[in-house]
Amino acid sequence: MSKGRGRGHCMLEVSGLEAGYGASQVLFGIDLTINAGEVVTLLGRNGMGKSTTVHSIMGLLSPAGGDIRFEGQSVCGQSPYAIARLGLGLVPEGRQIFPNLTVRENLLATAVAGKKTAHRDSFDMPRVLSLFPSLQRRLDNMGNQLSGGEQQMLAIARALMTNPRLLILDEATEGLAPMVRQQIWRVLSLLKGAGQAILLIDKNINALLRIGDRHYMVEKGRNVWEGDSKALRSAQTQRRRYLGV
Repeated sequence: MSKGRGRGHCMLEVSGLEAGYGASQVLFGIDLTINAGEVVTLLGRNGMGKSTTVHSIMGLLSPAGGDIRFEGQSVCGQSPYAIARLGLGLVPEGRQIFPNLTVRENLLATAVAGKKTAHRDSFDMPRVLSLFPSLQRRLDNMGNQLSGGEQQMLAIARALMTNPRLLILDEATEGLAPMVRQQIWRVLSLLKGAGQAILLIDKNINALLRIGDRHYMVEKGRNVWEGDSKALRSAQTQRRRYLGV
């Protein structure tokens, strides 16, 4: 598997990753790289190992083999908290916001002070709310009082408040109204333009083609294809076979 081409140094490198649940092995040697400032997507049908890969990267699942390196440091065996503190932010499938905290409290609960660099600005409450103006009007509402779309915006905003160097989104637009999906894609495009490294799992191939720099397809826990957006547009046979589109 060739190393990724991108706008910066290699930030995340997953090599030969094996993982599973109990006696059931799900991943059989996944390879994946993400460079600084790059948007990479992980594609595949349901149950093919995408979320298991994310759970392994974030320390929610202990790998059975292979290695996961972030900024050159192996994170295998580290706790989810320690991995998050290194600069990995997750927007999990199912949102998982705090239902009995207000929007403001949800955002402050995960806030980590960021440092402005020559390449990117840090995230704070005003910047995050500028990306999601509807949350500004809901700051004093409890998480369980928000619509599904607002909860998803809050989940993304909460992840950004950790000032992640790499933002990972697992099915961030699944089941949302079209207008909300458009708003989330707009925010992700803005983040990309600001140099934010992103790993995306989503079923909207057209949106992923527009925003993604490189794409990986997985089938039954194995890499089956890798390429940039131009190559993905041309890979009609592989898209039909592995994605059903």
